Amino acid sequence: MVTIRRSQANDHAAILEIIKEHELSYPTQTLDNFWVAEEQGRVVGIASLWEFRNFFFLSSVGVAASRQHRGVATKLLETLLYGLRKDVYLFTVTPEFFSRFNFHAVPEPPKGIPHRTIFACAACTPEACVTMRRKPS
Repeated sequence: MVTIRRSQANDHAAILEIIKEHELSYPTQTLDNFWVAEEQGRVVGIASLWEFRNFFFLSSVGVAASRQHRGVATKLLETLLYGLRKDVYLFTVTPEFFSRFNFHAVPEPPKGIPHRTIFACAACTPEACVTMRRKPS
């Protein structure tokens, strides 16, 4: 059974392992605001959710390769997004995945959203990167 919880200091090594496995690192990344999906005492999924005054920002969503396609990301995101009363934004190269959670592409990131450069988007595929927003339910 998968449980979702806020990360703790003793989760950092497992978080870093998933970050490395999926190349989710960026120069200004910290391990604050991470949530983990835990299964049998092992961290198998991660997501970072930052709260700002008028919105949330989701980043670094990943699941250990050995646990993919088993609903871990779905449970993690459904838990994190449940009951949020502000818009949630993210940058992604997999918009089809996030659309399953009611995220929709927006043409231009609004003011105040973290700038793409802090996520090292230039090293990624900037032409494929989409800004998405999920409105509160």
